[in-house]
Amino acid sequence: MSVRGIFTCVIILAALSACERKAPAKPADSVAQQPSSTPDTQTVRLRAIPSTWDTSAGPVMFVRGNTAAEAFVVFPKVTDSTPSDAVHFDSALARNTAVELFQRGSGGDSARVSAMAGGEWNADQCIEWPAAKLQSAASGDGTTGWTVAFLKGRAKSLALDTVESMPHADSARLAADITRLVSTAPNDTARTFRGIPFSVRTAYRFTPVAGIEGVVADVVRTLNQEANPLEEHTLVVGERPAGSNAPYRLAYNEVTAGSDESLESSDVLAAVSIGAPAHIYLVLAREGYESNAYAMLERQADGRWRLRWTSAHTGC
Repeated sequence: MSVRGIFTCVIILAALSACERKAPAKPADSVAQQPSSTPDTQTVRLRAIPSTWDTSAGPVMFVRGNTAAEAFVVFPKVTDSTPSDAVHFDSALARNTAVELFQRGSGGDSARVSAMAGGEWNADQCIEWPAAKLQSAASGDGTTGWTVAFLKGRAKSLALDTVESMPHADSARLAADITRLVSTAPNDTARTFRGIPFSVRTAYRFTPVAGIEGVVADVVRTLNQEANPLEEHTLVVGERPAGSNAPYRLAYNEVTAGSDESLESSDVLAAVSIGAPAHIYLVLAREGYESNAYAMLERQADGRWRLRWTSAHTGC
């Protein structure tokens, strides 16, 4: 299984001036369900509220571009409700800056931002983050294998163990555990998909805190109607005591459903620890048909997870 679409969010700057532009489509509604009265994702998205970014993570975040030597510079305080004339990209925040590169399996590799340029924020045409060039601190060559980066010293990596790297018996057992976990999620209101089996698209194990084994997965149900094929994606996080065979406890889930042109799905870019005392985050890429965004899920002290922050959506 491979994570589809992580890099489709990148728009080549040189091609933008030659293409017909249109405003990015709004993503499909998504509902986050947790074992508490936490507001759902749909409600949070529609409110005109300031950014909920954790400032301990720094003033910018970097996401890999078309190549390992290219990145988008995400300015977290800019939200979907920020007026275009209020958006200003401060290049001083990224120019000649040391960063640490993270990927799903590990992190901590160093690089330096050598240049930052571009960026457009016109809701009637294109919305895009500035692009940056990266050089590895050791050799000056483009770095490889990374998905997301933070300013040096801001984050620590938590390794994600992909289902693809596990022995077949272990991966099959994990897939069964995840399917069982998804089936425990409350308020399954998508009647269209009832009775359709779940398929695990991506899955990762990790250790959010000592003594706890976590799993994060994207689980899919598909309705293959010829005229109007539909998909449902469930992003789920579960936890259980490390080393046990107990069922995973549901810690977070959110569901999106619709056609290819309206669906927004999530891919996990990295797991990181930020600040002191440490805040544990899963960094997500939100991929839609014509718009993309990034998000961070935060682990709370009681073991539940919540949607902490979502970036502005970009696209043409």
